[in-house]
Amino acid sequence: MWLKVLKLEWRILRRDRSALGVLSLFAFFLIFSALAGGRYASGVAEGLSNGHAAQDARVSALAKELASLEGSATPLSGKDPRDPVWMGEEGFAQHVALPPSPLAAVAVGQRDLHPQAVRVTTGVQLTQERETETRMSGPTRLMTGAFDPAFLFVVLFPLVIIALSYEILSGERERGTLAMLLSQPVTQRDLVMGKAGARGLLICVVTLAFAFLGLLIAGADLTSAAALAHAGLYALVLITWAGFWFAAAVWVNGWGQTSARNALSLVGLWLVLVVVVPGLISVGVDTLHPPPSRIDLMHEAREAAQEVKGKIDGMEGRHDVDAKKGVLAKRVLEAKEELVQRSAPVLKELREKLHERQELLAKLGYLSPALLVQLALEDVAGSGMKRHRTFQDQVDAFHADFRAHFKGPVASGRQLKSEDLATAPQFAFQEEPAGHLSRRVLSGALALFLAALLMLSLAGPSLRRVGRLAR
Repeated sequence: MWLKVLKLEWRILRRDRSALGVLSLFAFFLIFSALAGGRYASGVAEGLSNGHAAQDARVSALAKELASLEGSATPLSGKDPRDPVWMGEEGFAQHVALPPSPLAAVAVGQRDLHPQAVRVTTGVQLTQERETETRMSGPTRLMTGAFDPAFLFVVLFPLVIIALSYEILSGERERGTLAMLLSQPVTQRDLVMGKAGARGLLICVVTLAFAFLGLLIAGADLTSAAALAHAGLYALVLITWAGFWFAAAVWVNGWGQTSARNALSLVGLWLVLVVVVPGLISVGVDTLHPPPSRIDLMHEAREAAQEVKGKIDGMEGRHDVDAKKGVLAKRVLEAKEELVQRSAPVLKELREKLHERQELLAKLGYLSPALLVQLALEDVAGSGMKRHRTFQDQVDAFHADFRAHFKGPVASGRQLKSEDLATAPQFAFQEEPAGHLSRRVLSGALALFLAALLMLSLAGPSLRRVGRLAR
């Protein structure tokens, strides 16, 4: 019977100007947020492309110069491509980047904290490089976050659902039509589920249509298999998030309150789940695992390596000898290796603390549906914590290979040859297995689905008590 109610309600909604007005406004903001996210993602992609183009041109010029100097007796100059020390530290430095995901416009993520491009040299530390074409973030955006589809769905989407569903039962009672409707062969539960189902179907159709339209307008490429898989997960998260709030509306309508009180209760629930609980989780994470001070840790690293650094500065600061040649170059290399060993424990501590914070945040996310959706959308968009951590691990491995490649010529005291550049390690980011991403997103969607079922089960007994609600 509820299907008949759904069909009737669907025809009514198509003629409801207030409902169409709310959905039209939401669709406009959805397109606008997709364009904003796409503009940011395209700026990042352009910056990465320019960085790679500049690197390719520089490496090509160095390779030609090395080929012309190879085998000649010309003395080494300050920026000589035959010099393995200079090439490893500056000339052949690699600009490695985390490639944008096909759905990068969905969520900007925390790119202000997680680097998307890193400059890799034979030096001890990696240098984070911001893409020069990417617009700098102002203080307002840092405080409020980016206006991307993730922000729209996490914060504003529930309010749209509340506006469409807060009076699905109380409105009929206040208009005096509930008793008449229940005199027909329809139960109060079927009436509520049919009306909620019609509204849920309408908002899901509008949401999915304009969400993917916005991605296409923003320039997202949805032709690859990976992009289609991400798009499917994206749609699943949105549908379960909508179902969660419609279940909440059914539950609240079963309390038998007025429409005004229903709206107030649902907005209060939104305030708790979207604003208060995520804030408390953030405080809890900061309390249990305080964010490490990079300045303090780096100061400790410098203190631990002060003696070694003094040796290197003493050797490189001499004007009577070239610190990049012969035995002295080997001594500098050995001192830098010692610096690596002394700095490693401090850097490992920094990485472990950040990892513990991320793991705790992921676990506590199940206490907040809004945080679950935010983390899921960041995962789908390729801006999540797990993908950045995978990128950082692969950069660390590449850094070790890059240093080892130039360490051999320095240790043997020979000059570089063309084949050394041809065989130099190249960075290629390897995405995590698709199943890992799917499990994280599906676990969040399952949690939302179970929470929705719980609220519907709690609403069941109230909806069966016809007399109290019909008055």
